[in-house]
Amino acid sequence: MTDAQRDMAFRILTTAMAILRDDQPFDPAHTIFGRILAAHPLRGRVGGMQYSFVNPAFPRTQIILFVVPDPAAPSADRTKGKQVVTHFTIRFSPLLTDINRSTLEDLLHVDIGYWIDGNGERRPGNDMGTTPPQIRLHGYRYRASNLPTSRFPVDVEFAFGDPDPNDPAPDEPKTPVLMDVLLSRDYSALKRQHRE
Repeated sequence: MTDAQRDMAFRILTTAMAILRDDQPFDPAHTIFGRILAAHPLRGRVGGMQYSFVNPAFPRTQIILFVVPDPAAPSADRTKGKQVVTHFTIRFSPLLTDINRSTLEDLLHVDIGYWIDGNGERRPGNDMGTTPPQIRLHGYRYRASNLPTSRFPVDVEFAFGDPDPNDPAPDEPKTPVLMDVLLSRDYSALKRQHRE
């Protein structure tokens, strides 16, 4: 991985986090994510769209955003209300070497020691372990730190590929490689308000 690719990866991730926190608007035509590869209606969400991007720094990497009518500002016509990004996924190809978990934790300002589940419940730890062990896919979950400028909490997931301890080949990575980063805006507080 080149320094330019590393810088671009960091810019993509920090921009996605700013958009999900609602610190920055999303304009699919003018974004660091790259050129729009496809835009499709989001299944099961009236007025929702799934955007896929291709970035020249990572031409084989998948960059996907889900955009839906704002759940915090419901309107009678879901296709005409404010649109917000609720999910961001980047699946790196080739996998990124030399980017460790602590660098990402600092870059995205996440809280260490817990994560929040789909019901808004706090769960201890960040290391989700490997699933299944023979694949060596290692997941980590976090809640982004609450910043004064942010309107929404964001859930963060990293997927790393652990090195194969049984493969002494010189071209095999000796440290974990970054595979995926998933960010999702959390509306669980809004759901609780609607239930009450």
